[in-house]
Amino acid sequence: MNSKSSPPLSSSVLSFVYLFTAFLLISTISVESAHAIPAFARRHKLSCVTCHIGFPKLNGFGEAFIRNGYQLPGADLKDQVVDTGDEDLLLLDRLPLAIRVDTFFRARSDKKVTNDFQAPFSIKLLSSAPIKKDISYYFYFFVDERGDITGIEDAFILFNDGYKDVDLDMRVGQFQASDILFPREQRLTFQDFTYYTTAVSNSNFRLTYDRIVEVSYNFDLTDSIGMGVAGAVTNGNGIGVADSDRNFDSDEFKNFYGKLSFDFNGDKIGFYGYSGREQNSGNIRNEFFRVGPDFEFMIADTFSFWGNVLYGEDSNPGFSTAGGSLTIKSWGGFLGVTYPFMDNWIASLLYNKVKVNGNRALDASTFTINFSYWLARNFKLMAEVTADLEETSTPRPEKTHTGVLGIVLAF
Repeated sequence: MNSKSSPPLSSSVLSFVYLFTAFLLISTISVESAHAIPAFARRHKLSCVTCHIGFPKLNGFGEAFIRNGYQLPGADLKDQVVDTGDEDLLLLDRLPLAIRVDTFFRARSDKKVTNDFQAPFSIKLLSSAPIKKDISYYFYFFVDERGDITGIEDAFILFNDGYKDVDLDMRVGQFQASDILFPREQRLTFQDFTYYTTAVSNSNFRLTYDRIVEVSYNFDLTDSIGMGVAGAVTNGNGIGVADSDRNFDSDEFKNFYGKLSFDFNGDKIGFYGYSGREQNSGNIRNEFFRVGPDFEFMIADTFSFWGNVLYGEDSNPGFSTAGGSLTIKSWGGFLGVTYPFMDNWIASLLYNKVKVNGNRALDASTFTINFSYWLARNFKLMAEVTADLEETSTPRPEKTHTGVLGIVLAF
């Protein structure tokens, strides 16, 4: 019987195998964990694990820290502030700064360049500090992203417990409309949440960065059930530069979103809705909405299951002047599993799905597996593989399988 030899592995696959092997060797070395000192840890003299399962993913304490306006309840900052003699002026004696650097090696199957060193992929300069009790600012600046200066993305002021110590908060500035679902900045995977970043209309509307005023109110229904209500108004056209009239909004409309959520001793369910209108330079309108549930459950205090599904309709995404029904329906979402299976190790699974009627080029179905290892509290190694499960078609003739090795540093 004649035997047939296996086809040779592509250079991108071989490169990924070699680097993945190196990753495993490095991460099995016994290293004493260093004390992480980014901005918040440095100010309060706490380890990163106080707020993070493994940075950047937050634990329950970290989520509560954010909800409290990036301040620890009852924290005494007297030894960290300048004594100006004015009790209405709170100035830290050191400018609160932190940096984050992401570096990746990426292999992919659908492009001429099949492997790429992306070093650095991004460098962020972050800052946050209290202005007074229950008022804080937060921002970060992309010093370098994909080889270019991006500028400021997140930048906002947070007012905490705004009325007689009631848990009524307001956030004003630019951040992501999907933050009250699953913040993209806190995901452990290189792979993104695809439906959030998919532009269905010609305006390129996405559930990402915008200029927003968001108000949230949290309270206890019972001893074991908490409830949250949030609402926001937004420009609806992203965070681009102002026009010649110094207007950031590109039309006369404002968009709205909100969320109703319940917390059952750490298990969470919610329902999100976004409603918007937009108008192009030819005064053609598109009206749209996105609605759907989200959830996060803990199993055996170890496995975290979380996900979000959204359904949407756009009345005129192409801004066409033709009559008749032009509505495009879309839906998408993701399901994730996070499992800390050894000291300093977290495994993550992520499934993404996007379906856009009438535009198969935007359809997506991917499965991602990620292993992250913290060589120090503020220094992470990661290995990730994403498989493209979507069927090929004329607009999508090739599958996009990717592999990523990464180094992430926060200081």
